[in-house]
Amino acid sequence: MEKPRERAINHGIKSLSNAELISILLRTGKKGKNVVEVSEAMLKKFGDSLLEMQRARVEELSEIKGVGIAKALTIQAALEIGYRMWNESMREKKIVKSAEDVYNLCEDMTLLGVETVRVIVLDSQLGMITTRDITVGTATASLVHPREIFNVAVKYPASGIILVHNHPSGSPKPSEEDLKVTERVKKAGSIMGIKLLDHVIVASGGYYSFAQEKNM
Repeated sequence: MEKPRERAINHGIKSLSNAELISILLRTGKKGKNVVEVSEAMLKKFGDSLLEMQRARVEELSEIKGVGIAKALTIQAALEIGYRMWNESMREKKIVKSAEDVYNLCEDMTLLGVETVRVIVLDSQLGMITTRDITVGTATASLVHPREIFNVAVKYPASGIILVHNHPSGSPKPSEEDLKVTERVKKAGSIMGIKLLDHVIVASGGYYSFAQEKNM
């Protein structure tokens, strides 16, 4: 029977199961269990979900027998690289014309366990200049001030910005605080000559666009 490394060489890395991919990172098992069995135990602890593993603390990963701190960090690093690569590939979309474009660009935020605020900086042709995550809150609230948002925008020849934040609850329905933040940022933008084009809430249950709903 081929070992994971041999199968990866002979048939390509995509031929491996999640447990086999993890086994390559772990390299060794423990007494009484080979490395694939340790990998399967790790996956089982997190409901066979790589996403849950990515969210886990290093201490949680290292609790599994056969997985110490060093191996846990190796797993976390690999998952983080995958996350960043996916995020980078999504940002190759340079033109942002609609709330759907925003959702597709920021879908990675639906994976985050706490509310995070992102600013998309655009030029006059709706070309994306840059994006920046500027604040991280709790599981139910983010803390943001217009000053933090426009500190990002004024560094570039920005014509407008789109404000994005996630709802870890899964529902994109705006809260009263979301409404207040949108109004504050809109007013600040009009003073600075950098228009707030939209505020989009992203969640696993979809998205809510203040502009699309004519709520700004």
